[in-house]
Amino acid sequence: MKTRSGSLQSPITRLGFGLGACFAFLSSVISGYFLTQIFLEARQTTSWPSVNGSLTRVRVGQNTGRYFADVAYQYQVAGRTYNGTRIRTSDGEYQVRDGAEQAIRGLTQGQQVPVYYNPDNASQSVLRIGAGFQEYALLAVPVALFAMGIFAFRRFWRTRAVLVDE
Repeated sequence: MKTRSGSLQSPITRLGFGLGACFAFLSSVISGYFLTQIFLEARQTTSWPSVNGSLTRVRVGQNTGRYFADVAYQYQVAGRTYNGTRIRTSDGEYQVRDGAEQAIRGLTQGQQVPVYYNPDNASQSVLRIGAGFQEYALLAVPVALFAMGIFAFRRFWRTRAVLVDE
């Protein structure tokens, strides 16, 4: 029996590593595209103009065991009234209530706050500008997926099939 450089593995294991590598590489590209768009939008908010707005709702919401910052506000641009609900560009859900409470810290219903709006589309707005820890952390997701793809591909490559000489 003759083997090519690599260990003997079942075809199912080999298939699993091959599919895992493909899935990880494809996922890294797709998630990289969308998460980069979120990051770039967060960075763009630093150049958005602001107007005074009024907070109409500030509370912690709950949805299927997860918590979120439930905020609503009104603001006017060029005489037109808009409603907004985003604190940051990547508002998310939290496993623990404290995360959502931290997101709304310093905000109270009825309070006047600066609202930053997209000058190209005034209906897009946020209360806090710039990329925060969450936006930077999200950029690690495609990197981790790509690393997993490399690992799976290396395992796939090292588990080549056995050649039999009779």
